[in-house]
Amino acid sequence: MSTITCIERERQALLKFKQSLTDTTGRLSSWTSEDCCNWKGIQCDGNTSHVVKLDLVSLDPDATTIEANEVNPSLLELKYLKHLDLSGNNFHNIPIPIFFGSMTSLRYLNLSNSNFRGRVPHHLGNVSKLMVLDLYDLGKNSLTIDDFTWVSCLSSLQYLDASGMDLSQALNLNAVLYMLPSLTDLHLSGCDLNSTLLVSPFHLNSTPSNMRNLDLSQNSFAGEFPKFIENMTTLRVLDLSVNDLNSSFPFYLENLKSLEHLNLGSNSYTDLVGLSRLLLTQCNLKSLDMSLNLFKGQMSTSYGNLSGCAMYNLEMLILSSNEITGALLDWLGQFDHLKYLDLSLNSLSGSIPRSLGTLLTLGELYIFSNQLNGTIPVSLGQLSSLEILDISWNKLTGTIPASLGQLSNLKILDLSSNHLEVVTEATFANLTSLEELNIASNFLTWKVTSDWMPSFQVKSLQMGSCKIETGFPKWLQNQKKLSWLDITNASISGILPQWLNEMPLVILDLSQNLISGPIEKLPSTLKVLGLSDNLIIGPLPQNISEMLPNLENLYLDGNLVSGLIPYSLWEIPTLLILDLSKNKLSGNLPRNYEGWGVRSDLMVMRLSSNKLSGILPSSFGNFTSLEELQLNGNSFYGELPLTLRNCSSLIVLNLGENGFFGSIPRWIDDLPLSVLRLHQNMFSDRIPSQLCRMSRLQIVDFGNNHLSGPIPRCFGNLSGMILDEDGTRYDALGWTSMVQVIKGRELEFTGTLEFLANVDLSSNNLVGSIPKEITNLSGLRGINLSHNHLTGKIPDNIGRLKSLESLDFSVNLLSGIIPQSISGLNSLSRLNLSYNNLSGRIPTGNQLQTLDDPPSSYLGNSELCGVPLPRNCPGDEKSQPPTTTGHREEHKGVDSEKFWFYMAITSGYATGLWGVIGVLVLKKTWRYAFFQFVEMVNDKAQHIGKAASDYMFHLLSEYAKLMRYKPTKPRKAIKICSETLACPVISEKRYSLFELQAQDIGKAASDFIQEDLKMDYVYDYMFHLLSEYANLMRYEPTKPRKAIKICSETLACPAIGLQKKFMIESIAKGSNRREPMQYASTAPPYDAVTLRTLLRRKANSVSQVEMLEKRCWENQTKHN
Repeated sequence: MSTITCIERERQALLKFKQSLTDTTGRLSSWTSEDCCNWKGIQCDGNTSHVVKLDLVSLDPDATTIEANEVNPSLLELKYLKHLDLSGNNFHNIPIPIFFGSMTSLRYLNLSNSNFRGRVPHHLGNVSKLMVLDLYDLGKNSLTIDDFTWVSCLSSLQYLDASGMDLSQALNLNAVLYMLPSLTDLHLSGCDLNSTLLVSPFHLNSTPSNMRNLDLSQNSFAGEFPKFIENMTTLRVLDLSVNDLNSSFPFYLENLKSLEHLNLGSNSYTDLVGLSRLLLTQCNLKSLDMSLNLFKGQMSTSYGNLSGCAMYNLEMLILSSNEITGALLDWLGQFDHLKYLDLSLNSLSGSIPRSLGTLLTLGELYIFSNQLNGTIPVSLGQLSSLEILDISWNKLTGTIPASLGQLSNLKILDLSSNHLEVVTEATFANLTSLEELNIASNFLTWKVTSDWMPSFQVKSLQMGSCKIETGFPKWLQNQKKLSWLDITNASISGILPQWLNEMPLVILDLSQNLISGPIEKLPSTLKVLGLSDNLIIGPLPQNISEMLPNLENLYLDGNLVSGLIPYSLWEIPTLLILDLSKNKLSGNLPRNYEGWGVRSDLMVMRLSSNKLSGILPSSFGNFTSLEELQLNGNSFYGELPLTLRNCSSLIVLNLGENGFFGSIPRWIDDLPLSVLRLHQNMFSDRIPSQLCRMSRLQIVDFGNNHLSGPIPRCFGNLSGMILDEDGTRYDALGWTSMVQVIKGRELEFTGTLEFLANVDLSSNNLVGSIPKEITNLSGLRGINLSHNHLTGKIPDNIGRLKSLESLDFSVNLLSGIIPQSISGLNSLSRLNLSYNNLSGRIPTGNQLQTLDDPPSSYLGNSELCGVPLPRNCPGDEKSQPPTTTGHREEHKGVDSEKFWFYMAITSGYATGLWGVIGVLVLKKTWRYAFFQFVEMVNDKAQHIGKAASDYMFHLLSEYAKLMRYKPTKPRKAIKICSETLACPVISEKRYSLFELQAQDIGKAASDFIQEDLKMDYVYDYMFHLLSEYANLMRYEPTKPRKAIKICSETLACPAIGLQKKFMIESIAKGSNRREPMQYASTAPPYDAVTLRTLLRRKANSVSQVEMLEKRCWENQTKHN
C-alpha cells in the first residue's frame, strides 16, 4: 500500500505562506516535516495528494491568534484547494486579497472575524463554484460591500454571511434574495437594513423557494412585518430580533408551515391576541422568542376551538421582559415537549400552577422577577429532567417543599428574594448534581442538625439573610469546589474559622454579621472579600499582600479595625476597590513612599470616618485609574496637592470634615468630577470660576468653610444638574455612599446617586446676590445657601427648579418679595427663608400648604404677611355678608345638625371620662398605680424642664456675651464696608439677628418639652402600667409546705387581723423623690445632631466677628 505524500511544489507554497505569518500559538509548529499532508490544518486528496484544505481557524476569541500584515500569493500554487478557512485571526486591517478571486477551485471560503478591512473585492464573483462564503465582521463595520451584482454570479452559493457590515448604501441587494437559486442560509445581522432595501419591483414576483435560514436581526426594520418573507414557504429559521417591528402579526405567517424557529425578541409588539394565535397555529414551531417586547395585559385563559398542534412540538418558549399580567395559566402544562420556559421579568401574579409539574421534559424554568405568591407547588418535584430552576424575586411564602430535594439532575436552584421561611435537610436530600444554590433574601430559618453533610458539591452558595444564629455551619468544610460564598446578615458570631483558609474561594462575603476577632489568615485565591459591618478588631495583617495576592475588592467598612494601614496593602497589584471606612485606623498616608500607586489600578479608595491625619502626599497623583476618593471624617490638613490633578479618572472627591485650608484649586476643572464635597473644612477665598467648566458635577458641597466673595453666575452652566428633554441627566454616578444635608438633616445616601443633585454653600461668608442663572439647574434636588451675607432678591424664576425638594436661604440679608413662582415647586418638602429682610405677601400654593411647620419657614422677616403667619396683609380684613331672609330655613337646618352634633360629642366625652374616672374610683390598686405614674411623670417633666432651661440659659448667656462684645476701635481707625451706606444697617441687623436666634432657641426648647410630654405617650404608658398592675393584683402565689413567712417588719409577722393591717400600712415605703443620680441614664433634652448644629452656629458667629475685626485691622494697616 503506497503512502500519500504531498507535492513538493505545494509544500514550498505553504512554507512561503507560513513566512508571512506570525505564529505565537504554536499551531504551525508541525509545518517542518517533509510530508505537508500531515501538517496541522492541512488535508490532501487521498488519490492525487494535492492539498485540498487549509484550515487555520481560531475558535477562541480570547486566545492568542495568528497575525499577519499580508497574505502571500503563493497560495495560488494550491490549484486544487477547495476549503480555505482563515477566520478568527488578525490580519491587521489589510484588504481582502484580490487574488482570492483567481482561486477558482474553492468551495468554502471563511474570512470572518479576521480583521480584514475595506471593500470586498468584486473578483470573488469569479469563484463560481463557491458554496459557502463567510465574511462575518463581528459588528466592527470594517468591511463593506458597495454592490451585490457580483454575488449573483455565485450560482452555487448556499451559505452567505455578511453580518456586521454596513449595507445601508449597498446597491442591488435584492440580487441576494432573488438571483441565487441555491441559497438556503442568509445572515445579514447588524447591517443597518430596512424594508425598502429588500424590495424591488423587478423581483416582486420572484419566489426564493429554497431559503431555509434567514437572519435579519439587529437591523432597522420598523412598523409592519417585512412583506418579502411572505413567499418564503420553505423557511425553517427566521430571526428578526432587535428591530422596531410593532404592527400586528400578519396572517401569512400561518402559511409558513415549515417554520420551526421564530425569534421576534427586542421589538415593539403589543398584540397579545396575535401572539396567542401565532403560538397555537404554527404546527411545526419548536422555538418562539418574544422577549423584550411591549406586551401588556393578560393572555387568554381559554383557547376553545383553536388548533392545539403547537402544543405537541414546542420545545422553547421565551416571553420574558414584557408587561404580561394575570395568573400563570394551566394550559402551559399542555406543551408536552417543552424543554425551555422563560416567563421572567413580567408582572405575573397568583400562585404557580400545579400543572407545570406535568412538563416532564422541561430542563430550564425561569419565572423570576414577577409578583407570584403562595407556596411552591409540590408538583415541581416531578420535573425529573429539570437542570435550572429560577423563581427568585417573587412573593412566595411557606416552606421549601421536600419534593424539590428529589431533583437529582438540578444544577442551578435560585429561590432568592422571596418570603420563604424554613429550610430542612429534606430540601437538599438528593440534589447530587447541584452546582449553584441561592436562597438569599428570604425569612429562612436554617433547621439542620449540626452533623448534617449535604449530598451536593456546589460552586456557588448564597445564603444571605438566613437565620443561622450560630457560628459557621460545619458542613461548609465538606464543600471542596466552593468558589463563591455569601452568608451576609445571618447573625453569625465568633471568629473566622481556620478551615476557611483551605477552601478554593474566589468570592467571600460575610458582611453584616457579628464576626469578631482579628484577621489572621484567609484563602490566597480570594478576589473579593466582604467583611463589612462586623466586629473585626486589631490591625490589618502586615503581610496582607502575600496573604491575598489576587485580591481585587476589599470591603472592611464598619468594623473596629485599628492601627496603621500596612504598606503591603498598597502593593497588591490587582486591587480595584478598597473600603476601610468607619473604623479606627490611625496614622498618615505614605509620604516618603515614591512608588505609592505607581503600579496600582485602584479605582475606589474609601478611608472615611477613621482617625487618619497628616497632609495628603504628593504621590496621590500616581493613582491615575482612581474614580472615587473618600477621605471625609478624618484629621487631614494642609492644602490640596497639585499632583491630585493627575487623577484624570476621578469622579467622586469627598474631603469633608477635615482640616484642609487654602483656596479651592483653580485646576479642579482638570478632573471629570461628578461629586465635589469639601464640607466643614477651612477653605477660604472665592469660589473659582473654573468650577463652572465641570459639566458632570451633580453634587457641590462647600458648606461650613470660610469662602468669601459672590456666587459665580456661571453656576447655571453646570449641565450635570440640568435635565435632558426626557427628564434625565446624561450622567449617572456608580454605586457609592455620600452624606448630604438635605431637608435640614444630615442624610447618608447609598446607591447609584443617579437622581441626586445638590448644592450646599451654607455657613460661609458669601456676599452679593443669588445669581438668576442658578435657576437653569432643572435637575437640582436641594440648594442650601443659608448662613451667609447674601443680599438682593430671590430670583423671580426660582419656580423653574421643578425637581427641587429642599430650599434653604435662611439667615442672610435677602430683601424684596417672595416670587410667586415658588408656589410652582411641586416637589418641595422643606422651605426655609427665615431671618432675612423679606417683605410682602407670602405666596400660596398647594405644595406650600404641605410643608412641615410652615410658619417657621418665614420667621425673622418682620415685613412678611399672610398665611401661614398670624399677621394679615393690608386688605385682608374679612367682611360679614348680610343675612337675607332666603337663607333662614337653611340656617335652621344647619343649627339642627349642629345641635345633634354637639349632643353626640358631649355624650361621648362624658362616657369616656367616667369610663376612666369610674374605674379609678372603684379600683383601689389602679388608683394607686395612676397617681404613682402621674407623680413619676411630674418628676421627669421637672427634670427635663430644668435641664432644657439650663441649656437654654447657657446658650442665651453666650449669645449675650457675643452681643455685648465690642472691639476697641483704634485711633484714626476707618470703618470699612462693602457699601458705605450699609455699614450701620448691617451692624444693627446682626445684633437684632442674635436676639431673634435666641428667641428661636427658646421656642425650640419649649417645643421639645411639649413634644416629649405628648398626651398620646402618657395615655399609652398609663395603660401599660395599669394593665401590668392589674395582672399583678390577680396573681396569687402558692405557699409551699413548711414555708416560713418573712415580713419587711419583724413586729408585723405575728400580728393578726386589723392590728397586722395597720402595722403593714404604716411601714415606710421610701421617699417618692428619686435620687439625683437616677437621672443619669435618662436621655438629654436634645439630640447630638441638634447640639452639634447649635455649637457649629455659635462657632461660625464667633469666627465671623473675629474675621470682621481682622479685616478692620488689615484695612487700617493698609491705609496707614
